[in-house]
Amino acid sequence: MANKGKLLFAGLLGAVAGAIGGLLLAPQSGEKTRKDMAKLANEILKQIRLGVVETEHRVRDIYGSATKTTKESYTNIKQTVAERVAAVKEAGEQIDKDKYVAIVERVVNDYKKDFEKTKNGAQKMIDFLKKDWDKVKKALVTPEKENSTAEGSSRQ
Repeated sequence: MANKGKLLFAGLLGAVAGAIGGLLLAPQSGEKTRKDMAKLANEILKQIRLGVVETEHRVRDIYGSATKTTKESYTNIKQTVAERVAAVKEAGEQIDKDKYVAIVERVVNDYKKDFEKTKNGAQKMIDFLKKDWDKVKKALVTPEKENSTAEGSSRQ
């Protein structure tokens, strides 16, 4: 069981390294790449945005209270997930549910000190973010792909 976890971690580490390498070797400028990543991250966040009341309920469920600090932590984690998904996507990699979940788990682990005072807060955060997969998947469909699909079907 431990070997499976190590193998998964090594695979994820390789994927991140590949994504970074792809970004560094990309034929477009770094500024254009950063703009594209920011645009995609914002689209992902727009898709998974919740109403104020629902966000407050999630924050209370995860952290036990909805203070300014806990709301900021929740927002930062969602932003970081969106940015990492966008970076992987911009590097040319396909994002499936398993890869998305791995990113979510890594990000939540990076913020583990934010959950020290909560009972199962990190796991609750992971569970909530996993539920956002369908919305994230929708955001990953870029307008370019939608336009090329529409053009291709109109030619036939």
